Amino acid sequence: MKILFITLEQSGRQILKSILDDNFFKINKNQIFTFGMDNSYLEFNDLTNIKITPIMGLVDIVRNLKYLFNLRLKIKEIVDTHFFTHIFFIDSFDFSKFYIQKFKSNNIKYCQIVGPSVFIWKSSKAKFINRNFDKIFSIFSIEKSYYKSDIYEYIGHPLKNKTFYSNDYNEIKNIGIFLGSRQQEINKNILIIKKLLLNLKKYNELVFHFFVTSEYHDFIKNYFKDNSNIQIHLNDNSYYKKISNLDFAFACSGTVHLELSFSNIPHLIFYKANIINYSIFKFFVRSKYLSLVNIFNKKEIVKEFIQNDFTATKMSNFFTILKLNKDKLHNYRKNMFDGIKSSNFENFRSSIITDYLEKFS
Repeated sequence: MKILFITLEQSGRQILKSILDDNFFKINKNQIFTFGMDNSYLEFNDLTNIKITPIMGLVDIVRNLKYLFNLRLKIKEIVDTHFFTHIFFIDSFDFSKFYIQKFKSNNIKYCQIVGPSVFIWKSSKAKFINRNFDKIFSIFSIEKSYYKSDIYEYIGHPLKNKTFYSNDYNEIKNIGIFLGSRQQEINKNILIIKKLLLNLKKYNELVFHFFVTSEYHDFIKNYFKDNSNIQIHLNDNSYYKKISNLDFAFACSGTVHLELSFSNIPHLIFYKANIINYSIFKFFVRSKYLSLVNIFNKKEIVKEFIQNDFTATKMSNFFTILKLNKDKLHNYRKNMFDGIKSSNFENFRSSIITDYLEKFS
């Protein structure tokens, strides 16, 4: 048994860390390899030999075709060198498909951890997994009906185990700001967020906590260097504890929405994409919402500011209503709590993955 875990996004790296914390992988450390992990987690043998570039949407894919073909070839060279028995792709399903269509081998077991959210996309992606993968380890129980019973496993959501639940109902003082994990997102979001902070400057007691990855730390710190009410935090081992101390958050749509929901932190979501990417997204997706709590409950529980609604004025007006009206803030938080509860998220169980692998060890 020789295993390669491939992760190309920040959210996937967080999931992989939850998996590798299991003693099974520490005991079999010499047989475990990763591709795409950051420098803060090098306990296992990382084989990344190319700079990982986060890609978002069709326009980005077209712009980065050369990189994607090169990335696929680099991984193939590593696979040929190390003779892996198992390859686990974590999230980023479109790349998983891109790789397997070209380089699938009958000597390797292929597994996908985190499916392509087929409950809101068209189901053709599930059909590809049913034909080409040995296992799909899903973090959403709603996906079960899309996959063959012998390859589907529900493992729960890793964030349920990582986050700290907050019972603190203090006045709003500490505000979390989450600009996104990709350069494109940060470039789009930072101008509007700067205007938002100017709109909220009248509230002198507010402290704004920016949570960033190491690669964007200096950029964001310098961008807001003249604002004394700002603190910058790296997404390190204390990340989940720190976000549990927030009173409210403004967050770019993505994994952070669930991190805040599981932590019981009231928040709103913002997102603005390239018009071509957004048009394609709206054409294929069977939901008018982006946030999972809203999607599962089929109504807007967590407020979303999407595309043209993503403005500093609209967000600051909504925030002001909650800040000045304790009853509305309490109801907003309660509705979020009820929404996450009814979404049927369960604790993550890495043992399901290790039970599968123990058959081959």
